[in-house]
Amino acid sequence: MLDDYFIGRKGVIATDEDQSNWLVIDSSNTKEIEQVIERYELPQDIFVGVSYPEEVSRMEELTGTSLNQPISLVLLNLSNEKETIEKRLTPISFVHSNDLLISCVDKKTDFFVRLIEKYGQVINTFEKAIAYSILEIYTHFVKELKVMKKKIDALDKEARKTTENEELYKQADLEREIVYIDHTLRDQKATLDQLWESESFVKKLTDDGLLYDIQLRQRQAEKMILIYRDLLESIGDLFNGMMDNHLNHLMKYLDSAALIISIPALIAGIWGMNTGGLPGERSGLGFLFVLIGSIVAAGIVGYHLYRKDYTK
Repeated sequence: MLDDYFIGRKGVIATDEDQSNWLVIDSSNTKEIEQVIERYELPQDIFVGVSYPEEVSRMEELTGTSLNQPISLVLLNLSNEKETIEKRLTPISFVHSNDLLISCVDKKTDFFVRLIEKYGQVINTFEKAIAYSILEIYTHFVKELKVMKKKIDALDKEARKTTENEELYKQADLEREIVYIDHTLRDQKATLDQLWESESFVKKLTDDGLLYDIQLRQRQAEKMILIYRDLLESIGDLFNGMMDNHLNHLMKYLDSAALIISIPALIAGIWGMNTGGLPGERSGLGFLFVLIGSIVAAGIVGYHLYRKDYTK
């Protein structure tokens, strides 16, 4: 079912189909999408891919429709659902014209419901509806990145004292989320730069303060993702360094143990020869003397290895 709204001087008002100038479509309702495409003679692929996180952000002019100077704008939002990053990245598609605004989004996210509750009274033009949507989108990204910063800080503390698999799994999950968000913001930046260069859109927006807030939030999100990605890479290097260090200590211990054990083995091997003429061969205490000598020799070598400075 379509959600019909009227955008006017008093803000956004829920209304019926006959009086509406803003249509909100559910991206999962293919029948609803087909009806809107047929009614306004839109391209058949206008809303294709709006349910995939890999959807490409874009802005393009539409031709051959029944709308007045329509423009297609596709952006990606980050929902706050407790799902994987792929399911949380939800495309939002706008078809903007002089007389009608069409939006297509997964209604499970309640994006436009929350947007209207928050900014409904000040949204009095189509341009402001899109602008406040962009502001809300980047607010979601910034909020998520702040949560990720806490996870990165916790992971950094753990990386300094452990190399357990659980922490490595957390690092892999964070890297996955960072990659998706990073590529989404990079892709979306080109689209928004194109939108800000549109003189007609900026002129109709008539709100320099709102435009500044959006661009500031956008720059904040883009800077945060770059910093956090570098931080996560440094944590990965720290994990690798810690594992190499632990491995070096283990090899040092094993090599030292092998060297110490080789001393008694060497002595026992020599005294075990059947060539005759060995000291203590005919003595009843010969075995005891050899055993004590082996232990003493091994102890001396072990003490020397313990005291030796391997950093020089």
